[in-house]
Amino acid sequence: MDKKKVMIASLAIIVLLIIASKGYSHFKKKVDLMNIDSSAVDWNGKKNKESANQEATIAIPGFEKVTLKAKETKQEVNFHNPETNDCYFKLSLIHPNGSVLWTSNLIEPGKGMYEIELKETLSEGEYEDTILKYECFSLTDQSPLNGTEINLKLVVV
Repeated sequence: MDKKKVMIASLAIIVLLIIASKGYSHFKKKVDLMNIDSSAVDWNGKKNKESANQEATIAIPGFEKVTLKAKETKQEVNFHNPETNDCYFKLSLIHPNGSVLWTSNLIEPGKGMYEIELKETLSEGEYEDTILKYECFSLTDQSPLNGTEINLKLVVV
């Protein structure tokens, strides 16, 4: 009987070691797949860039929703180019069907638009996936810089 208990205990230990080994190797693979960047350091806030040749980042105001009036082309908005930017903005409001509702000229940093005129009137409703497109241009030679498109909900009342 003692031999039988020792044999069962030995088999149990072997099975547990196999399970533990498989679990460790599965965990190790998951860690390897995450590809953690070991050169990252603790974040202490924005630091000044060392090179004068690097351009500053561009601040882009975000919107979740823009509300406009139905059946009118003149609209009140609050679009602006933050004064911290070193670039011009050109903004476009694009309907989900792809038609351009409005496009600005170049907007200087620290300037904004409180009133715009749409190319067409809109019917009442909510228009998901409307795009507010930001094109950015250099202050010195107006060469194109990075831009972005923000998906938002256009609410027409």
